[in-house]
Amino acid sequence: IESVVNLIKERRNVVVLTGAGISVSCGIPDFRSKDTGLYSILDAEELGLSCPEELFDWEVFQESPQPFYTFARKLYFPLGSDERAKPSDSHKLLSLLERQKKLLRVYTQNIDGLEQEAGVSSKKIVYAHGSLQFATCLTCKRKVSAKEIEPDIL
Repeated sequence: IESVVNLIKERRNVVVLTGAGISVSCGIPDFRSKDTGLYSILDAEELGLSCPEELFDWEVFQESPQPFYTFARKLYFPLGSDERAKPSDSHKLLSLLERQKKLLRVYTQNIDGLEQEAGVSSKKIVYAHGSLQFATCLTCKRKVSAKEIEPDIL
């Protein structure tokens, strides 16, 4: 760890790649872990799906978005309460790097938006799998903040 700290101190342009591990400590499960991953804890049959992966099937969503909204609620409120997941120290480190003008870009596989929640500018983040931070109307293609539609889907 000391060598990584020294590298960061010495460099001006830091690029960070993140995945599920950065958010697991916030209570957000990864997708595929055997007993704790979202695919394990979501009951596909209860959601009317043949398998959990159908949550991300475009045709299934068009037919009924409700299973996806159930998934989104579990992601937003991972502990089953009305308290949102909070950014971890790792997310906060990304924000610190940006404030120090060292962060060039964050490439993330996560869709939870905790990087932005921690204070990282959206211009610095590339979401490899999209994000739950925004929603796009299927009819008119208008893009809005998820906070705008949150009461309707959560």
